[in-house]
Amino acid sequence: MARNPEHLHALVFPYPTQGHITPMMQFAKKLASKGVIVTFLTTHHRHQQITKAHTLSAEQDDPIEQEARKLGLDIRSAQISDGLPLDNMGGELEQLLHNLNKTGPAVSCVIADTILPWSFEIAKKLGIPWISFWTQPTVLYSIYYHAHLLEDLRHSLCKGTADEGSISIDYIPGVPTLKTRDLPSFIREGDADSQYIFNVLRRSFQLSREADWVLGNSFDDLESKSVHLKPPVLQVGPLLPSSFLNSEHSKDIGVGTSIWTQYDASEWLDAKPNGSVIYVSFGSLIHATKAQLEEIAMGLKDSGEFFLWVLRPDIVSSTVSDCLPDGFLDEIKRQGLVVPWCNQLQVLSHPSVAGFITHCGWNSMLESIALGVPMIGFPFWADQFTNCKLMADEWKIGYRFNGGGQAGDKGLIVRKDISSSIRKLFSEEGTEVKKNIEGLRDSARAAVREGGSSDKNIERFVEGLKGRGISK
Repeated sequence: MARNPEHLHALVFPYPTQGHITPMMQFAKKLASKGVIVTFLTTHHRHQQITKAHTLSAEQDDPIEQEARKLGLDIRSAQISDGLPLDNMGGELEQLLHNLNKTGPAVSCVIADTILPWSFEIAKKLGIPWISFWTQPTVLYSIYYHAHLLEDLRHSLCKGTADEGSISIDYIPGVPTLKTRDLPSFIREGDADSQYIFNVLRRSFQLSREADWVLGNSFDDLESKSVHLKPPVLQVGPLLPSSFLNSEHSKDIGVGTSIWTQYDASEWLDAKPNGSVIYVSFGSLIHATKAQLEEIAMGLKDSGEFFLWVLRPDIVSSTVSDCLPDGFLDEIKRQGLVVPWCNQLQVLSHPSVAGFITHCGWNSMLESIALGVPMIGFPFWADQFTNCKLMADEWKIGYRFNGGGQAGDKGLIVRKDISSSIRKLFSEEGTEVKKNIEGLRDSARAAVREGGSSDKNIERFVEGLKGRGISK
């Protein structure tokens, strides 16, 4: 199929959860700013959630297209089946590509989430370059890419073994020495759900070797040692709205794809002294026990510090509505604020915020790095254990809770360890991690500036598409 290289058209297809949609939408904006037409693909259900969460104009515009138009970008919104039955998605994607090729500039490439491997066959069937987009650290990409090494040495699925957690892993290319406890939970745990997800990931990374290119949401100064893979990972992050990285882009203040309505905490934060507030959030997917949440609540209270806590209504389960100790909200009225959801970037960029208690999801960590906010790691599952290891031991931009517990384990992280860890943030040790993260903040901002490493990688990618082929 002949393609006009001057009218590049990319189909961007994230895995339909908040943590994957957000960075890929931000990448779509980066591509569109380089003159590429972008069709951003979501499932019907997720698109309905995004639409419901946003206050739309009188014309009832699509929120994705509305965000793009505000910035003068050509980003078009499309939807696909939510996958019931599962084989519908492949057929619908193929039909969508045919329709896009008929009605506008032909699709130049499919940029799909790495964990949507079935999109590879559809793109190749139609002769369209397939780009694998990785939304987690490049170190994690190398771990999954080399999972066969872990299997060969029986260091995977080790939960419940005599050596659980204590084995050193020092043989994965580009990855610092880890303990098995630091591996992603899908690799080290042996339950049926973890094994199923691990099998999906194994298939995804087999196909990623066939990608025309792999793009990653990180930056070279942070992870330069882990990019020597085939095909190479081009790091194009951190993928955040430009106003939080470069004051020259004042209109780019949001992504436009939040699936929850955001509470505005700015008035509460404005009333607090600079560097006095602990922000607490465990992302969009994590579930915690009521007992653990009670320990967190009392640890925050006992710390004596101001705190802003994002507590999703479904964080325990959809049937549990009261997960805080009796009388807690009344007791902390002058000390804390608990909200169901908020604009995290606006919170982290506020001068009153001193630190971030985080589940160590990669989007949250990148946002914290880019805004220079030290972290206290509270990992629950998936990649979060590895991310926490990198944050605390390799980059030294935060630390784990005292006591060394992990929220994903059967034991609790107790209130005294929570409160003492918060106090540590305001100590000399906290000053040191603040200095470290401010250095990485400057590197992150330099990477995305014109001529920076991530900007050059995006330019290289676009030039490859213009050449009607992508060099590996």
